[in-house]
Amino acid sequence: MTRKKHIACEALYWFMIIALLTAGGFLLFTNLGEAAISDCDEARHGINAYEMMQSGDYVVSTFMGEPDFWNLKPPLTYYCIALCYQLFGFSAFSLRFYSALSMLLTMTIMALWTKKRYGNISSIFCQLFWLACAMVYGPHFARFGDADAQMLLFYVIAMLCMLQSPKNLKWLYGSAVCFGLAFMSKSWHAALIPVTCFVFVCVTGLIRKLRVRNYLLLIFFGLLPIMPWAVARYMRDGMAFFIHSLVKDVGHRATTIHEGHFGTTFYYVKYLLSDPAVTLGLVLCAAAFIWKGCLRTRFSTDHIGLALWFLVPLILYSACVSKLAWYIFVSLPALAIGLGMVVKQLVKRGKLFIPRAACTALACGLLVFWAIGNWQHVSTVTCNDTYHAMICDYFDRDADSGTKVYVQYESENPYAKVDYRAWVQDDILAAMLSGDLDCCYGGIESFMEEEDHAYLLCHDVGMDWSLLEEYPIVLEDGQLMMLENLN
Repeated sequence: MTRKKHIACEALYWFMIIALLTAGGFLLFTNLGEAAISDCDEARHGINAYEMMQSGDYVVSTFMGEPDFWNLKPPLTYYCIALCYQLFGFSAFSLRFYSALSMLLTMTIMALWTKKRYGNISSIFCQLFWLACAMVYGPHFARFGDADAQMLLFYVIAMLCMLQSPKNLKWLYGSAVCFGLAFMSKSWHAALIPVTCFVFVCVTGLIRKLRVRNYLLLIFFGLLPIMPWAVARYMRDGMAFFIHSLVKDVGHRATTIHEGHFGTTFYYVKYLLSDPAVTLGLVLCAAAFIWKGCLRTRFSTDHIGLALWFLVPLILYSACVSKLAWYIFVSLPALAIGLGMVVKQLVKRGKLFIPRAACTALACGLLVFWAIGNWQHVSTVTCNDTYHAMICDYFDRDADSGTKVYVQYESENPYAKVDYRAWVQDDILAAMLSGDLDCCYGGIESFMEEEDHAYLLCHDVGMDWSLLEEYPIVLEDGQLMMLENLN
């Protein structure tokens, strides 16, 4: 290749990758704060971070003022959310910003690393995969306030360091640091990093080069991000948090149907195949591995590392009794890189070039088509939760801070296992962010007994209509209404 042609190709690459990363930014941040806050993980993370800011206690996470032994995660995600609250104000956008940013950083790091390792085409198709993968823009991932996108960022860096380690074992120390950061994000899920690295060094023979000093340094760097908080937490309530997290997040999820989350052995395989971009990546990577095996070509350490990166989480999570779809997100980056590697081989000149070029063009067209579909989805996101909308529309943080608000959900409500007179998590967070409200329990009965100024959010199903004689309706939206106690 002549120098001028090389410069032209590089210029074209940088133009395309910057455009694709910009497209990723649009997909991640467009209407980021519009969707209703989701119950459970996102809401709980937001509440933990909010209460951490209000109390000034950055060691023990709380829920409704009490130590939280349900959401058993170390506080790194809460720190990030609290920082975003401080920077951008109290909103759903602030709750999710760190997650979207984590995913954008993941895309950028992978694009640059893949370019350096495998070339321009691999880098471009790696990023195209992220634009086309609908899972990225769905629940519990990059557009929600869960810990998964941040965990993925550290996981990706850890695995890239692992792939670099055959050249220099010191790269494994980077994997160890990322394990510590991933643990601070999502607790014991981070254990996948040392497990994958251990299998990798065993299979590739690198374990023979490791000495006692290396193992001690790996332990040191792995614990480095964890120990300051862990010691502070131990000083507060001993081993209670750590025992609860180990028993619940590891023991119960691995051996029992925890909180009703159950699936068959092939649950994660079926889930992955439900996304067309993931299916395309799996088909191409599987075909390449089979073809390479038939030719009896030696697999490189990168091939082994990527296969372990994808398979170790899939196998371990499939072996657990409890199943949650978003656990398998950590396998997706290996597939993105693998797809880029396969496409690079397809466009090489040689035998059957035209059919291979046609397959590449088809794959590119499909990825672009699915990416457009993801854009149509994120660009039309709206809040479909009436409770959230009413809270946000009526209350103001400056004017209504500390105001007592009760709730009475419909008696035949979707929260079957929850007292319909008790707030659910997503509505609590909406009330906190919108008005710094005091969410009170007890429903209509407690509202009627309240001696201070208060409001009641209630549904007309199961409504005691005689209340309207004493408490006026100040806001109404369909079957939902808000009453005011003027005491």
